[in-house]
Amino acid sequence: MTQYTFTVIDTTGIQNYIFNSNRLRENIGASQLVKEVTGDWVKAILAEMGVPIDRQNEPIETSNLPAELIYASGGNAQIIFREHETALKFTHCLSRRVLQEARGIQLLAAHKPFDWSDRLHKVVDGVMKNELDRYKQTRIPSSPLLGLGITVSCNSTQFPAIALSPDYRDSDDDSDDKPYPISQEALHKHNASERAQKTLKDLFSDE
Repeated sequence: MTQYTFTVIDTTGIQNYIFNSNRLRENIGASQLVKEVTGDWVKAILAEMGVPIDRQNEPIETSNLPAELIYASGGNAQIIFREHETALKFTHCLSRRVLQEARGIQLLAAHKPFDWSDRLHKVVDGVMKNELDRYKQTRIPSSPLLGLGITVSCNSTQFPAIALSPDYRDSDDDSDDKPYPISQEALHKHNASERAQKTLKDLFSDE
């Protein structure tokens, strides 16, 4: 029988990632990034791999598509791939985008080959309770390089600062925050916060 690959993408340490700063703007941005990583970005990468967004939920066994999106939200995603190599390529693309645009988010991926003689719910339970839990317990947490020579620390993450935060003092939210040193992770959160605020404004302006 045809063998498929069931893939689970999970994020770890979400609470710490969102609340490791006492600045609301960065908390909002971090939450927005978690939503995008396991939602919008998953769908966008699948689309780039030949699975149109409006067809991503079609059953893979009756379609000619390379993947079927089962679930993508809330910090995790579940996907069935027709080829194991496609599953690996997908996780590579998602991981690279996280490094480039959502620094600090920790991703875990587990892959399980199966065919339709297996009960899918047992395959899902096995991946979630065995492979994924084992990865969480045995993985070695990353230890980012904290900087060389003379560096300025980010006010929020304590990682080396790479820029100053935007000047929000004339913004709509009446913030009195002066620009302060921020790391790559904090910068990504600031950028995501602006996207989140735009989404909210668009939502309420349509009502």
